[in-house]
Amino acid sequence: MQSILNSLILVVLAFAVTVLLLKLFIRFMNSRSFYQVINPDVDLHGSKGKTVTAGGVCFILAATILSFFFADMSQPYVYIPILTLWIFGALGMADDLLKLRRRDNMGLTSLRKLALQILASALLYYIMRTVIGLEMTTVSAFWDPTRNLDIGMWFPIAFLLYMVIFVNAVNISDGLDGLATSVSISPLFLLLAIAILFAHSPVISPVQSLIGTQAIHLVPVIAIVIGSLLAFLWFNGYKASVFMGDVGSHAIGGFIGVSALLMKVEIIVAIASGLIMSELLSSFIQIVSLRLYKKKVFLLAPLHHHLEKKGMEEGKIVTRFSIISMLLTLIATYMFLLTHR
Repeated sequence: MQSILNSLILVVLAFAVTVLLLKLFIRFMNSRSFYQVINPDVDLHGSKGKTVTAGGVCFILAATILSFFFADMSQPYVYIPILTLWIFGALGMADDLLKLRRRDNMGLTSLRKLALQILASALLYYIMRTVIGLEMTTVSAFWDPTRNLDIGMWFPIAFLLYMVIFVNAVNISDGLDGLATSVSISPLFLLLAIAILFAHSPVISPVQSLIGTQAIHLVPVIAIVIGSLLAFLWFNGYKASVFMGDVGSHAIGGFIGVSALLMKVEIIVAIASGLIMSELLSSFIQIVSLRLYKKKVFLLAPLHHHLEKKGMEEGKIVTRFSIISMLLTLIATYMFLLTHR
């Protein structure tokens, strides 16, 4: 019960700190005219040309500062997620800075961005495995989330794939006001609930017996990140006064991915994140179809832009996607409770 109360306090505190940082950030970016460069393919977004970008810096900074004060930074389950925010945030910032400098919406090429995402994931794995010495060779079995499957030498590849998928899924979902933040918060609440449950019931499942002793350290970090994202959504909801930029979307995707890997709940979290996964899948299908058959499956990928082209209002898309994300999280929560009784 104390962990839940502490988490609620940290959510509120992180919200307040991030609101303050965002107000200062928005004022500074507006004074320098550092605005998001709008994708010309999205006709309805022309009015967003004077919205500041790279606001993800604020929730990364707030999460880091508050974690220093309210979490044990000597613990791997604290500094690994924080380090993940900075590693992937730095990658996204490089893309944002290129867009601002060139005044176009291209930034890094898709292949270069993918290569950097793989390198960032590999660096994170190296730190976790070699520098810290965490034993990581297992993933949750897809046919039974209560069991872990030891994949030995294949684990590094699975780790890289999982991280790259999550980073790109959140990045691709960041196309409408409030969308990426809204659909990411539900899986984060699930991760917080799982961390609290593991922390207070370390023998809930044999596979999680070791994780239970570490999960307590992850609780405040997730709570802080949730509070920071709620503050960002305050300014990013329609009509947005700030965009998170790639610095924010890469950081969020990396944080969700690494938290799931640390607690060995990869499948459960992937189910809860089904909405952002469908966004990524729609872009993948579009690319494959164009290259193999020279035909479009969607009017414009990812899925949220396809719905815009079909005439659905932006606010309605975000609301419905958020509801779907909540429902998928409830399904994932039920599966978790069912398999961890």
